[in-house]
Amino acid sequence: DEVLQTLIIDTNNLSLKDTFGSLRLESCDDQSCLVPITYTYDIQNVGDNPMEVTRVARTRGSSVVDLIGLVENISLGVGEGTVAREAEELDVCVEVNVVTTVEVEADPPMGSSCLSEDTYELEINVPATPPPTDPQTEPPVDILSPSPSDAPSPSPSFIGDPDRCNVRVGVSCSPSGESEDCGSIIVSRTRCEERPVALVFKYNGGTCDQSDNIQPPTLFTCFDYFGGPPTESGETSFVQVTDIKGGSIIYHAAMVGVGEEYTVADQPFEVDANMNITIWSSANTAPENILQTLVFHSSCSQNLFLKDRYGASQLVVFVNEEQGVQSCFFNATYTITLENELNNEGTGAQAILSTLIGNVEVGNEEIAFDFTDQVNGRILAPESSYDGPPLTLDVVIDLTVVTNNQVTSFLTANSPKGFQCNDIDSLNFVTGLAPPPNIPTRSPTSAPTRSPAPTPDPEVTACALAPGILCQVRNGGGLLNCDNIAPPLNQDCTSGADIFELDFIYRGGGCTDNVVNCAGSVADADEVWITIESTAQNLLWNQVTQRNDILNLRGIDEQMSVIINAVENGVRGEEILSYGILTNCTTAAGLKLKESYGPFELVEFTTREDGIVVANAALADVLITFDVELQQGTSTKAQITSATSTGGLLLSQVTEIYTPPAQPIGGRSRHVFGTQSFLIDLIDGGNDLSYAFELQVFGDSASNAALPCNATTTFEFSAN
Repeated sequence: DEVLQTLIIDTNNLSLKDTFGSLRLESCDDQSCLVPITYTYDIQNVGDNPMEVTRVARTRGSSVVDLIGLVENISLGVGEGTVAREAEELDVCVEVNVVTTVEVEADPPMGSSCLSEDTYELEINVPATPPPTDPQTEPPVDILSPSPSDAPSPSPSFIGDPDRCNVRVGVSCSPSGESEDCGSIIVSRTRCEERPVALVFKYNGGTCDQSDNIQPPTLFTCFDYFGGPPTESGETSFVQVTDIKGGSIIYHAAMVGVGEEYTVADQPFEVDANMNITIWSSANTAPENILQTLVFHSSCSQNLFLKDRYGASQLVVFVNEEQGVQSCFFNATYTITLENELNNEGTGAQAILSTLIGNVEVGNEEIAFDFTDQVNGRILAPESSYDGPPLTLDVVIDLTVVTNNQVTSFLTANSPKGFQCNDIDSLNFVTGLAPPPNIPTRSPTSAPTRSPAPTPDPEVTACALAPGILCQVRNGGGLLNCDNIAPPLNQDCTSGADIFELDFIYRGGGCTDNVVNCAGSVADADEVWITIESTAQNLLWNQVTQRNDILNLRGIDEQMSVIINAVENGVRGEEILSYGILTNCTTAAGLKLKESYGPFELVEFTTREDGIVVANAALADVLITFDVELQQGTSTKAQITSATSTGGLLLSQVTEIYTPPAQPIGGRSRHVFGTQSFLIDLIDGGNDLSYAFELQVFGDSASNAALPCNATTTFEFSAN
């Protein structure tokens, strides 16, 4: 064979794209001309109507692509936003001038479509490379420094080159409190267990529709007037908080701006059992200025949790003797460290720091930071660290929701001879608290991890579904679950312990021998209005009640009064029956499961003694929920095509075929197909009752219907 070319190459001084005869250098160690980048298209609804995004057309050169399948949320309320992200590769070693145009189309509920367009130009100018035949004395080729999310790999340690710097950037997280690191945050229960001495609310503004709590309508009611409170940040309203009696105790009465916090307290006294919050447009509390009024239960004998929303106000802190100060926010500090290391030969050059940029992601919020002014021009000697003003970022993390937290930092520097060195580091961890008791979760807290893997290409990566069958026992105060449905330990409440909760079922009937001060006629209507109040004036129940409804009562003391009225046009009518029930755990009171107390049947009593809470239930109120979400750690959206559930007692299974959701399932979405409920008799219902359930879900990748993702899950439990 004939030799066509012979080369001798000095490998100590190389630059990407250098040409050696018929060869061209494209990569070296971890350095490459091909850099992964991500285009992020931000879509905001800035109008006055909710919008449905219908088209996201991206044009780049001759390529036109509809990215609607990459949009995280296509239904946008007023003021809401969403994003679509598109991954590409860019050759940064050649001249680049790429113009990207994106056009978004969205439809309101009525009227014509809205259009918006934006353009982004990406340009890279590469200076000429010095001739390779002479020893290199000029700095290597510089390229446009990308943002942290698009940053190239860190600079390698060049063997034997004392003229190059070798910087390293590190990111760490320091929590407040007793946790050792941000991935092992100890989260206290956020359910309020004892009557508070103080509550702190954040004034979000907005109407009653945004309320998010699990208090029954007997305890929480909310009404808006004249469009409700404002939502514009900083806009003020007059907020007054009183006891439910209408002003005998005023806990707060002052102007509050949207986004600000206000405190409800009458220390050293505990707050009243029920509160009224009324909001006016000004301190003039005339009827024409009222914006919202609501009532909620504040003694913690009923469900009260941090982050609960009551109309325009959101509970963010409570203080009581048993739990101390409980807050749904956690303070963390990110610290960035900078070093200039030696190379593999133990040599190296000074590093003249140039830029330090990055971003912090807390849940769906992404915040950019820039410490360039703080570090620019500072010199790090070889084998030394940055010792200037601290490079720290303080963040507040909401622990009542599962949140992904990530910080990414990108550092660039130059050696005295102009060689550039850079590094990137990221820290990622998940925080969050499970929902209230009886509500299962599939998102446990994880420890921090470094540098997560890139997002897979949705065009070639199949989706991965995680169907779920969630079993919840709705009675028992959180002490019963689907693994311990068993007959009660005691059917008679005679231990002398404090009663924490009583559950009755309205069956209909009249006076019985075990009630006191009974007056009136038989209450046998299918629908009545029932009002129950304890001796301490805790309002335990106050609403329309249907026959066989369960009444969950907390705030129990020595006795409770019951008034039953007819229902006339949806409101309380003429009184039918009134009586009292002794509600202490003694022989004299005679509380016994399945006994009738007037028109009520006692089906559960929960006691608390020496800190130990025991639930004795005659029935188990079981709710099965069928749902689906993406498998944890995956991001390819799935379009559900069909779903079927089968479940119930083994001898009487019920099959349900569900209508698939119209929108794809994304990384932050969960779709509930339906529910099944069972009221299981734990005393006379038979032994070894076995229940089995199966959920089958069929779907395709939203971006490529040729990539199916089907999944099946099962669940079983037994009672008695």
